[in-house]
Amino acid sequence: MFTLLCWLCLCIPAKAGTATITPQYHQSSWSMEQGAPADIWALAQGRDGYLWLGTGSGLYRFDGIRFEAFVPPAQAAFASNNITSLYAASDGALWIGFLMGGISVLRDGHLRHYPAGPGVPADLLLAFAEDRDGTLWAAARDGFSRFDGQAWHAVGADWGYPAKRAHALLLDSRGTLWVATGETLVYLPRGDRRFIDSGQAVGPLAVLAETGDGRLWVSDGLHGTRALPAGAGSSRRQPQATRGFPWLANMRIDRAGTLWGTERSEGGLVRVTGLSRFNDGRSLQRGDLEAILRKRDGLLSDRAIPVLRDREDNIWIGTNLGLHRFRYNNVRVVRDARLTQHATYGIASSARLGPLVSSGRRLYQLRDGHPQLLAEADAGTISALVANADGSVWAKTETGLARLHAGRLQTVRLGDGDVDNAALGVISADGGGGVLVMRDGEGLFQIDDQRVRRIGSGIIDSEHATALVRQADGTLWIGYTGSRLARWDGRSQKLYTRADGLQLGTIVALMPTPSGLLVAGETGMAILRDGRIQRLHARDPQVLQGVTGIVRSDNGDLWLNGMRGVVRIQAADLASAIAAPARAMPVRLFDFGDGLPGVAQQYAPTATALADTDGVLWFATSQGLASIDPRQLSENTVVPPVHIRALTAGGQRHRPRPGMRLPAGTRALRLDYTALSLSVPEHVRFRYQLLGVDAGWQDGGGQRHATYTNLAPGEYRFRVIAANDSGLWNNQGDTLAFSIAPLFTQTWWFAALCVLAMGGLLLLVYLLRLRQMGERLRMRLEERHSERERIARELHDTLLQSVQGLVLRFQAVANRLDYGDPVRDALEQALDRADDVISEGRERVLDLRADIPAVAVDLAGAFVELGAQLDDGHGPAIRVVVEGRLPPMEPSVRDEIYWIGHEILSNAYRHAQASRIEVEIACSRRQLSLRFRDNGRGLADDVLRQGHKPGHWGLTGIRERARLIPARLAIRSAPGRGTEIELLVPTNALSLRARPERWRQRMQQWWKR
Repeated sequence: MFTLLCWLCLCIPAKAGTATITPQYHQSSWSMEQGAPADIWALAQGRDGYLWLGTGSGLYRFDGIRFEAFVPPAQAAFASNNITSLYAASDGALWIGFLMGGISVLRDGHLRHYPAGPGVPADLLLAFAEDRDGTLWAAARDGFSRFDGQAWHAVGADWGYPAKRAHALLLDSRGTLWVATGETLVYLPRGDRRFIDSGQAVGPLAVLAETGDGRLWVSDGLHGTRALPAGAGSSRRQPQATRGFPWLANMRIDRAGTLWGTERSEGGLVRVTGLSRFNDGRSLQRGDLEAILRKRDGLLSDRAIPVLRDREDNIWIGTNLGLHRFRYNNVRVVRDARLTQHATYGIASSARLGPLVSSGRRLYQLRDGHPQLLAEADAGTISALVANADGSVWAKTETGLARLHAGRLQTVRLGDGDVDNAALGVISADGGGGVLVMRDGEGLFQIDDQRVRRIGSGIIDSEHATALVRQADGTLWIGYTGSRLARWDGRSQKLYTRADGLQLGTIVALMPTPSGLLVAGETGMAILRDGRIQRLHARDPQVLQGVTGIVRSDNGDLWLNGMRGVVRIQAADLASAIAAPARAMPVRLFDFGDGLPGVAQQYAPTATALADTDGVLWFATSQGLASIDPRQLSENTVVPPVHIRALTAGGQRHRPRPGMRLPAGTRALRLDYTALSLSVPEHVRFRYQLLGVDAGWQDGGGQRHATYTNLAPGEYRFRVIAANDSGLWNNQGDTLAFSIAPLFTQTWWFAALCVLAMGGLLLLVYLLRLRQMGERLRMRLEERHSERERIARELHDTLLQSVQGLVLRFQAVANRLDYGDPVRDALEQALDRADDVISEGRERVLDLRADIPAVAVDLAGAFVELGAQLDDGHGPAIRVVVEGRLPPMEPSVRDEIYWIGHEILSNAYRHAQASRIEVEIACSRRQLSLRFRDNGRGLADDVLRQGHKPGHWGLTGIRERARLIPARLAIRSAPGRGTEIELLVPTNALSLRARPERWRQRMQQWWKR
C-alpha cells in the first residue's frame, strides 16, 4: 500500500515562506501495482465489514490489506462484468447493478440473478436504497423499481411517481425516501404509498446527501452543488439556485460535517467544510471549496466516481486507476519551507509566547500552528531552546549561549569569555530564570544574566553527559553513556549503573513524575522509585527504544517520542506496570499511518517532546514538527469484525464451512483470517488459539495467518480475536471447528490389532522359549540317561565282572577244602555274601538302565506293577487312585516321575512299618499332582529339618529329580502319623515338543471357522 501525507490545499503549490498546516486527514492509495482493480464504479461496505468494489472487470472485496476477486460459479455467472452500483442491505445481502441492466444479489455466498425484463431495468443501474420497512428500491436510467422480497416491480403512476427513470436515491434520517427523477425531486414519507413533489427542480444525473443535522444536499448539472432550504419537502416551489461549481458525480458528508465529492466535469476530488454557511440554498462557487485534489496533487487519476463513508468514518474514493482512503488525522504537522531545511529543531513552550521552534539561526513563534519569525541568532545554528516559568527564553547555539530579550537573541557574555560550542553540552531550565548547562571537561554550571555558578565541583562527571533535568525540589538528574545515571541533591552524588539494574545503554531522556523518575535509554525505559530501578515492558518492546522526549498530558497519560513514533501510555497502565514489574504495558502507537512525518530526533541537547499552555503536545521529529491534542483524539470505537478466510492443508485451500473434515494424513495446515478495521489495518492486532494444541492465547501481532504442524487426527477448534488501531478488542472473534480423519494406521482398531499382534508375537516368543527350554530339558535328561547307561556299562563290564571273577577263584579255593572245615565254612559264607553283593550290583545296574514299561503301560499301571513286585505277602497293600485323564508325557519326564515314585514307595514299604500305602494321581489343566501317603511311623523331626537322614540319599535324590523336571516337591510328616509326599508337575513340562504343535492346530481350527 502506498501511503501519502496529503496536504489538502488549493492546487496552487505553497511558496517559500508561506506556511500551511495540514488538514486533519490522512490519505492512503492502492494502485493497480498494489493489486487494486481498475475502473472502480461502485463501493459498498457489507455487514461483515468487507469493502466491496464494483468495477468494469467484475466484483472485488477488500479487507484493508488485500484485494480478492469474487469469481461466481460457472453455472451462475454474472450477465455482465461491468458493475455500476452496489448496495449492502440490512440483512447482509449485497445487491449488484450492471451497466446494461439486470440485477443480482449475493447472499450468504450464493448468487441469484434477476435479468432485465418486467420490473427489472434494462439500462444503466445508478443506485439502490432500502427503506425502514426493508423494501429495496432501484434507480436506473430507464426506470424505477421496488423489490417486495420475491420479485421486482416497476414503480409508476400507481405510486404517484411522475417519471420513467430515476437518477438518485436517498433514505434520510427520518425514514423519508428521496428520488431525483432527472427533472424534479420527489419524496415518499415512511408508510405512504404515493410520492410527493418537493417543488425542487433538479437536472439529470443528480446526486443526494444528508448532513448530520438532517439538511439535504443536491448536486446536478443545472445548478451545481447546494443545500436544500428548510422546508424543501413542503410541495411549494422554491426559488431556483444559481449555476455553480462543482457538479459532483457522487458525494458524502462525514462525521465532522465535511463534504467530499468527485467532480464530474473537470475531474478530481473536492472537499468543503463549514457547510452551515450555505444553508440559504446558494450553490457552491469555486472559492468556497477548501481543497481540490487531482492527479498532480497525489490522486491516482482525475477520473473518480464513487464516494463511500464507511462505519469508521473513513472516506473512500474509487478511480479508474485505483482506490483512495481518507481518514481523520490525530497528528497535525507544521508544513513550512523554512522548517524543512534543517535536521535539528529546538522546541520549547513559553507561558508568555506559547510554542517556540528553532530552525537554523531563526527562532519562530507558532500561532495557530503557523510559524512566525520571532528572532534570529547573531551566528550559528540554534540546537536547543529553554523556556522558564518567568517568561525568559534561552537558546544554545554553535557559538555560545543566547537569551531572548526585547525581540532579539543576545549572546550571553561571561567573565571568562563566551561560552563556546566546544564547551556546551546538555542544557535544562534551572527552576528560576536561568539555565543549567554541562560544559564538557569542566563541569555543570548554573547560568543566568547575572552570574555563573559551578555545581558539584570535582564530584559531578562532566564527560559524556547526554541528559539533564531538574526536579521540583532542586534535585538534579544527569544521564550518561554506558547506562549511568547521577543524582545530585546539592551536597552529594549518588550514581546508578548496570550493577543497580540500569541496563538501557546511553541515557537520552529523563522526566520526574509522581510515580518516580522515568529514565529512557537507547534500548528501553525504566523507572527509578524509592532508590530501586524497575525496567518497564511493552507488548512491543521496540516502541520503548530511542525515546528522546517524555511529556505528560493533563490527564496524567505519558507520551513518548521515540524511534517507532509517538507512544501513549495511559496512567492506569503505567501504575499497573509499576505494581506488577513483569506486566507488559498496552500502548497506542502514532506513526506514519497517523500522519507523523518522521521519528524522534536523536541526541538532542534538550527533550524532544513538550506540552504547551493549552495542553497541546509538540514533538520534534526527523522530518518536521508535529502536534497532538489529547483532548481531540479520534478514537476508533468500531469493534472490528473478525473472519476466518480459509484453511489450507495439503496444498488445497478450503473455505470455512460447518463440519469441515480434512483428509487422513493431514499433519500441517495454515489458517488465514482477517479483521475488518479499515482505518489503520496495519495496526490491527490478533490473538489466536487452537484448542487441543495451544495452552492459551497466542499473540499473532499483525500477522493474518497461523500455521500448525505435527497435528494428530481428531477434533479441533480454532479461535481468533482482534483489536483495532485504538486497542478495542473483539473478544467474540471467529471460530472454525474442523476434524482430521485418521489414517488406517491411526485408527483405534488398528491400535487394537497391533496390541493383538503384539500379544500374539509375545505368545509366540513365549512358546518358542518354552520349546527351547523343553529341548534343553530333554537334552539334559537324555544326557543323564546316557550317562546312567555309560555308568551301568562300566559297572557291568568292570566291577561286576571283576567281582564275579574273584568269586569264582575263591569258590575254586573253597572247593579244595573239605566239607566241615571251618575255613571252608567261612569262605562259603563270604562267597554267599559276595553273591548278594553281585546280585545287588546287578539290580543297581538294572536300575540305571531300566525304563518304565512301554507306552502301552501308563504311569498308574507302572505303580500298580511296582506294588505287586514289592508285595512279599507280609507287607502293606499299595493302592493306586487316578482322577481324570492323564496327558501324554515326554518319556524322559515320565521316567523321572516314575523313579521318584519308585523311591518313595520302596522306602515306605521297607521302612515305614505302615499298614496302608496310597498313591493318588490327579490331572488338571495346569498341573499333574501325585500324592504318596502311608500311615506308618513318619519321619523324625531332624530328618525333615535337614532334608535327609545322615548316610542316606533317598530324599536328596528325590529332590534332585524333581528339580530336573521341573516340579515342586512337598513333604509333610510327623512322628507316629505317617508321611505324605506331594509332587506337582506343570502340564507344560510334561510334553514340551508336542505343545507348540497343539497350539498351531488350535489356531488353524479357529481360522477355518
